[in-house]
Amino acid sequence: MEMKKGMPLLIAGILLIGFGLLAVFSVSIYESFGLSLCNKGSAETIAKCLASFPEPTNYYYFQQQISSLLYIAIALFVVWKFPINIIKSHKFATFALVAAFIIQILVFTPLGRTYGGAAGWLYIPGLPSIQPSEIFKLAYVLFMASWLLRKKGEMQTPKFLLNFIVICALLYAVFLFIPDFGTVLILGGTALIMVRFAGLSIKKTLAILVLGLFAGVFAGFSMAVINPNLTYIRERFSYFFETDQEAKAAQKEKTWRQPEQALIAIGGGGFLGKGYGKGLQKFGYIPEAQSDFVFAAYSEEIGFVGNMILLALYCWIFYYFLKHLQSIRDPQSKLIGVGITSLLMVQTFVNIWVNIQIIPNTWVTLPFVSAGGSSLLISCIELLLLYKILRSEDPKKVWLSSKE
Repeated sequence: MEMKKGMPLLIAGILLIGFGLLAVFSVSIYESFGLSLCNKGSAETIAKCLASFPEPTNYYYFQQQISSLLYIAIALFVVWKFPINIIKSHKFATFALVAAFIIQILVFTPLGRTYGGAAGWLYIPGLPSIQPSEIFKLAYVLFMASWLLRKKGEMQTPKFLLNFIVICALLYAVFLFIPDFGTVLILGGTALIMVRFAGLSIKKTLAILVLGLFAGVFAGFSMAVINPNLTYIRERFSYFFETDQEAKAAQKEKTWRQPEQALIAIGGGGFLGKGYGKGLQKFGYIPEAQSDFVFAAYSEEIGFVGNMILLALYCWIFYYFLKHLQSIRDPQSKLIGVGITSLLMVQTFVNIWVNIQIIPNTWVTLPFVSAGGSSLLISCIELLLLYKILRSEDPKKVWLSSKE
């Protein structure tokens, strides 16, 4: 029996979610127990903690991930029924971006919460915590796809380049004040792929890339100078590019603990890994083992072979969509699909590059795998949109409404 077009994407996504649940269940026990122990902070903070955790638990993050799947299922049902033509409209894309931007700037209000030096979360009473940057990424792709096609006729002109740079700079600025340079890196990489696919010449694309890299480094150091609380940004970059081994060793414990321990975990996994649940670095040696550094922490248990299976699932999503790209007749559907696929792949490799010390720590989650409801929700929606795009172009489709 022939598999429906697009189904391999959903299968890969389900396997990645399962992979993530196994990873979070294993590597989050130390962080879960420490969080639910309720022995840090003021008396008021401890009282609130005890109200949430009457007894310490090893499975808080795993339970949160499972409960997230319930509201994710509801959200996916809504997206499933939502006509693809509405999603492609310029009005909807603009509305989505404006709404996502407004939600994003709410992190600077009393609803926002700061964690690890970054004001990147919203806590609305009665709702799970929200990481608005995940919502913003998807809205950004929808808007850029619509805007790039509307400007296709003037794409090689200086006016287009100026408008493109200004729009991106204005949208990225909010993340500099969080600060969240990981999101800027992901959005920038995705935008470059989209604008190149839309028709911008390689020369101009490379020029934007070089300009963006210089602007990003300059902005990072400038923010660190202006705000004393952000000196860790400068310290991370200076450590990363430090050549004096004695100076590097002096900064290691303060600045580079996570990546160093991550390499120990990855190397300790060897070819086949130590076995499920047998990793040691997750016991406080790698902070945030369940989220930003889940790749490294779980590598110790699954080894090289397990990581190759994980990467194969990500690459399959990328390969499968590109394989069917030419069958998509609608230019905007193509560009949205390329943008979403790029978003997933760029974020995946940025996370892995941080884990293996190719780039400094950027606080980026691993799609489908890291603990975090917002990240998992948006990753699932993105995959479902890819599926809808492929099925909407399939002449044999039977599940879409006639309105689409």
